[in-house]
Amino acid sequence: MLQQRLGLVPFEPSTAQGLQVNASFSWFINGRLILNFEVLSADGLDVLVLPPHLTNGEQQNGSRRNDLWTTTCFEAFLGLTGKPMYWEINLAANGDWAIYRFPDYRIGQEDQTHPNSPLVNVRRWKHQLEIEASLDLSSWWPQSICPDVSLNTVLDRGDKGLSYWAISHPGDRADFHQRSSFLKS
Repeated sequence: MLQQRLGLVPFEPSTAQGLQVNASFSWFINGRLILNFEVLSADGLDVLVLPPHLTNGEQQNGSRRNDLWTTTCFEAFLGLTGKPMYWEINLAANGDWAIYRFPDYRIGQEDQTHPNSPLVNVRRWKHQLEIEASLDLSSWWPQSICPDVSLNTVLDRGDKGLSYWAISHPGDRADFHQRSSFLKS
């Protein structure tokens, strides 16, 4: 098992006022990936746009959806060391999800076939939101290979716009696809 916990940083530091985002992943040799995201807001979660009717516990009604990144979204990017191809996993707090495969940087995006919806659990309080997602990638991830990983979050702050959080921001714009921001396995 490989496990890592990180504080994410906003692309524009001015958007971070009163917000903090932490993320972690656990990778298991059998292809199981567990992602955890924690958002802390000094002003309460009402400053964020979240799916309506969000309740604590396992999210039972999530489905595959595109464009999750246009509002609050939790993301992981997985790559194979030394190869240009990578995968993007998008998760919404209500259990909606998408997985895309790219043969190279931002080209040839395709839906990655995935037999089961991720198991998404939510815990929320007035100032804190925790998302845990468990995904079995064994049907398509190369056996026994640990991925390079990038963890990211898009926070929708309504009228204040979107803020982009990542392990690092190596370019002059928020770009989660940059392989230089992936942690090497």
